[in-house]
Amino acid sequence: MSFAAFFRALALVATLAVSTTPAVHAAASGEGEILEKDIPISVREVAPGLYFQYHHQESNSAFLVTDAGVLVIDTRQHPKRAEELLATIRKITDKPIRWVVNTHAHGDHYFGNSVFKREGAKIIAHVDTAGMMKANFDLEMKRRMGYFKQRGYDPAEVKLTLPDVTFTRRYPLTLGGREIEIFYIGAGQNPGDTFVYFPKERVLFAGGPFSKQSWPNPSFTPSMQGWVEVLRRIAGMDVDQYLGGHGDIGTRQDVLDEARMLSDFDAGMRVAVAKGMSPDDIVKAAPFEKYKDVRNYYRMNLFVASYYHLLTTGKPENPYP
Repeated sequence: MSFAAFFRALALVATLAVSTTPAVHAAASGEGEILEKDIPISVREVAPGLYFQYHHQESNSAFLVTDAGVLVIDTRQHPKRAEELLATIRKITDKPIRWVVNTHAHGDHYFGNSVFKREGAKIIAHVDTAGMMKANFDLEMKRRMGYFKQRGYDPAEVKLTLPDVTFTRRYPLTLGGREIEIFYIGAGQNPGDTFVYFPKERVLFAGGPFSKQSWPNPSFTPSMQGWVEVLRRIAGMDVDQYLGGHGDIGTRQDVLDEARMLSDFDAGMRVAVAKGMSPDDIVKAAPFEKYKDVRNYYRMNLFVASYYHLLTTGKPENPYP
């Protein structure tokens, strides 16, 4: 650990120790209830024919419209949400849905696959993402039950719809003369984290590893330091717009800000564990309050418990394989 990181960690633990009357304690149940403010879904054309659907409460998607058909990135959290996404696309084009990319194996990014499979799309995912879909389907369903209840959605409508095509490092694609680079540079938030790069447009869909101003779930990562390195690598790319799996459109600085937040989380948690603090101790002390306004902070109890597990056992709370 560098001296700078060491002193950041000490400062965070000092905050833990003295915060005896925090304004809000995180208290998520782990079943996916959404307690975020309700910001309407927006769809923006971020480059000619390339659209970003931002949903603050849930997850984001994107789609590329070309003369030869449509590519969709991430299919949302339930078939009903996928139908809404499809209806949005149909307002713009009647071209066939040719491809879907699943960036990672969290249900809120692929539980709508069946709708686009019905439309004739071929689904692409990293080989580890495909494996995690199969291995963790029941877990992902459990993690969404609170959400399904809130929305009045029938869980039985969710069908495990696996990729047609898998890759290990790179899957270049051309659609209607548009170049798309689908690639993997190592586990960030998850094994299999996939990036979708539009080089001419200088746009990167960053899936699980990057979410602007949003606390991400650390229960699948094999290495927080590896995750931070992935973020630093994409921040060095020739990209103007970063489209995260959650949160609004980001800049290079937003990516670096998330890397710093995760580094602070890692350093503070390591010092807390070394001091013998339990997950409950850490949560009761209102951890990382400098980031309390970041989306998803109310899930901090779950994030602390998950990362505590990784630090004390050497394995993610939800490992793969």
